[in-house]
Amino acid sequence: MCGRFNIITDPSAWMSALDVVRSSDDPGRFEPRYNIGPSEPPRPAGSRRATPRRITRVPIAYRRGDEFVGEDAIWPLIPVWARGEVPRYSTANARSEEMAGKNSYRNAWKREQRCLIYASGFFEWQARPGRKVKQPWHIRLRGQDDFAFGGLWESSRAGDGTEVLSCTIVTLPANSLMREIHNAGRNRHRMPLILPRDRQRAWLDSSPESAMGLVAAVRSDALEAWPLSTAVNNPNLNDPRILEPVTLGS
Repeated sequence: MCGRFNIITDPSAWMSALDVVRSSDDPGRFEPRYNIGPSEPPRPAGSRRATPRRITRVPIAYRRGDEFVGEDAIWPLIPVWARGEVPRYSTANARSEEMAGKNSYRNAWKREQRCLIYASGFFEWQARPGRKVKQPWHIRLRGQDDFAFGGLWESSRAGDGTEVLSCTIVTLPANSLMREIHNAGRNRHRMPLILPRDRQRAWLDSSPESAMGLVAAVRSDALEAWPLSTAVNNPNLNDPRILEPVTLGS
């Protein structure tokens, strides 16, 4: 599916190209994020974990009225009925075949709440014969510094009435390259919906029928991928060295 990605180039130029209106006049100084994992759900009462709960916000663009708005949204999606809390089951990805009918995403799809989620690259893990530990890979659009995932956004109200904006990444059946990499687990042979710049505005502007026509895997030769150290397995490690390629043993 797509449970980890990175943002290593400033999204400002991307937002300007889309004529996005920022929700804040002062977005702050950009800092690369090499290893982005989804937010964690609330911990059970009495939990002994001392580390702070991870809440992840990522830059998205979406249509609001007659303009495109850029905001930071919580990832994964918080269903409209979830009172602003990340659910305990995973909503980081919405399967394209199910998003129009599945309870968590149905409202967002019906209300045409589609968004673009900015990214530089993403990670997947490959099962290899004779190896107990899966091999991590980094994947990105060939020759491009950035792209956008096609996503859905949702607005939920927390118990105190605060509006909580959240998002999910749409996934679909994998192309031949990604079938080789994402080859294990219940959700194997999937990949995120990757939208090059010439298709991004259409994802936000189209009718539901036309938007569904954009749900297609990019060609394998449009992507480049390389194997990484298992250091990337730690979602709390934000270090450029995790993107350095390694040589695979036989």
